Amino acid sequence: MNRRKFFAGAAATAMAPFVLAPSGTARILHQDGAAWFTNAEVKTHDGRTLHFYDDVMKGKIILINFFFTECDAICPLMTENLARVQELLGPRVGTEIFMASITLKPEHDTPEVLAAYAETYDVGPGWLLLTGKKNDIELLRHRLGFVDSDPVEDADPEQHIGTVRIANEPKHRWAMSPALLNPAALVRAVNRVIPQFT
Repeated sequence: MNRRKFFAGAAATAMAPFVLAPSGTARILHQDGAAWFTNAEVKTHDGRTLHFYDDVMKGKIILINFFFTECDAICPLMTENLARVQELLGPRVGTEIFMASITLKPEHDTPEVLAAYAETYDVGPGWLLLTGKKNDIELLRHRLGFVDSDPVEDADPEQHIGTVRIANEPKHRWAMSPALLNPAALVRAVNRVIPQFT
């Protein structure tokens, strides 16, 4: 993935940080998140089998990005940056805030491969690396808004969008930030989806 494409995509997603889908779909999200985000079965880097909406997303403040372990362009930089975000958030990760990184190449990135990758980047409790069936991962990618308007580039994992979806799922508050944003600024973006007064 080249830097021009990364920043162009980041700028486009930053223009509408709280929009996930057309208003008709937004109503469905409020009624049944599992129907939109799906309860696709996913496997974690620590060997567990989970259902995406019910076990990973429902009721959580969560950061979500897509990557793959063989990526030698933006993915290592994104993962290093998210590791720094994890460090800055401290004990909030795994209690108040959660993180999920979903592979774009599930055929290669088995739980065992993801476990080794997690160890390399000091992935701690509250941060899941996820894999699953290719069709399920693609559905999740589309439902979470990690889609390029050019279908040729969208089909190429090497050109994937370098952003992080930040969600307060129970409050229906959504943002999207460049994954290479300064870690302190990413933490501020996370805090912005948490209302001061509930």
